[in-house]
Amino acid sequence: MENKGVVLEVKSITKRFPGTVALKKVSLLLEKGKIYGLVGENGAGKSTLVKILMGFLQPDEGEIIIKGKRVRIRSTHEARYNYKIAAVFQEPTIIPELSVAENIFLDRLKMFRKGGLIDWGLLRNEAQAMLNTIGLDIDVDMKAKDLPLYDVRFVELARELSYDPDILILDEITAVFDSSRVKKLFSILKELKKRGKTIIFISHRLSEVLEICDEIIVLKDGVLQGVIHNVFSNVLALRKKIIRLMTGFEVELTFPEKTGLTRKGKLVLEVKGLSNKWLKEINLKLHKHEIVALAGLRGQGQDILLRTLYGIIPKRKGEIYLEGRKIEIRTPLDAAKSGIFFISDNRDLENLWLSLDVHTNISLPSTTSRAFRGIISLKRDREAVSKIISNLKIKIASLSQQIKYLSGGNKQKALIGRFLLMKPKIILADEPTKGLDVGTKVEMYKILRELAQKGIPSLVILTELPEVLNLPDRILVMREGRIVREFAKKNISEEELLDSYYG
Repeated sequence: MENKGVVLEVKSITKRFPGTVALKKVSLLLEKGKIYGLVGENGAGKSTLVKILMGFLQPDEGEIIIKGKRVRIRSTHEARYNYKIAAVFQEPTIIPELSVAENIFLDRLKMFRKGGLIDWGLLRNEAQAMLNTIGLDIDVDMKAKDLPLYDVRFVELARELSYDPDILILDEITAVFDSSRVKKLFSILKELKKRGKTIIFISHRLSEVLEICDEIIVLKDGVLQGVIHNVFSNVLALRKKIIRLMTGFEVELTFPEKTGLTRKGKLVLEVKGLSNKWLKEINLKLHKHEIVALAGLRGQGQDILLRTLYGIIPKRKGEIYLEGRKIEIRTPLDAAKSGIFFISDNRDLENLWLSLDVHTNISLPSTTSRAFRGIISLKRDREAVSKIISNLKIKIASLSQQIKYLSGGNKQKALIGRFLLMKPKIILADEPTKGLDVGTKVEMYKILRELAQKGIPSLVILTELPEVLNLPDRILVMREGRIVREFAKKNISEEELLDSYYG
């Protein structure tokens, strides 16, 4: 039987950043033993609220009350230890060079000291025990960098649960999960709920929110639009209501026509026999007006393939031809010089300079191309960037705004803008709509299609079935480092596609 009671109260929280108000007088009541969905478009204020609750940011106005006491959370340490709040953040916070066990207990290693030395056996045992609680079977001595991203997220979950929090926040943890891992996570959350834990679950996948959450908190432009009780009755009507509150109008996923099916254009990229430790004899072609998807279960080599084509991971053998000419790509610089650009699924870490402004992030790699006799015209440079921002409808306060303050969708569009200034021939993209809201996803589909129509094809990793089935002109299914099936037709059944995933 659930033990009711308010565990967290947020009163009139306001947070301002240069040129924008991220949260405007947001007030919430969270009860013990409930799962709350926190939804809203990119830039709605979700992550800002999470960072305030975890002590990364301080509110400009308002107060936080935990179990009846007004508190000021000044650090993540205070959040975890003083107020029993833990969070798995949107971007991984794990340390790649450390082991799984070290990552779980990094700030508590002194617990395992005996005679001034760390008892590594005890550390391993405790870490294994935490992994056992969530059913994760991996070697705790493995370095975090060797784990697939979905296991990294579960390790982070185990780390946060090791603090025994009363309030657990999960910010887009399922973005890298397939359906089986989502099911596994939900089983864990249901057990935590039975134990009286309060969970804040953030996801752009409304189907997940509707499946697991008791109440749904909707934010739009930093303003609380409402808290909806999930009665699990009319899912379609509830979904439409949430979308309407999030966006101001009803938006569903819509996809542009697969024009590359009928007008491929000339061959731009050809890969013959590409192999390395993870890839086995990859052969593929990409034509001028196509969007081609790499699909399949996670961890089957899709991300390795893109990173090998971009020069991040070396190939052992194989040939790459660009517009009929054999090229060698040993580094990302080689790829960029050839007009091949890569959008990572972790753009904040691999693509963007978060501490720099929007102008610099878009302009810097191509600045010299706008120089005259070696002299860079700031006016000409700003005009070029401003035009890109206008064309892609990137929402910014000013060119001097730090890019870290943009929403995920605007960051993604800024990255595409950077590449457009560099005259791309091919875009490689690892989950280009990951973490984006419905409206921004639709915008991204249109951008990729418009680029293809202009002769800039893309090779993209897609994992969400609606996208795989409806966005690309062709689908290349990968399994165990090989391309095992190709689909090149307008209508593909979900059953047929999934059958190719599992072989």
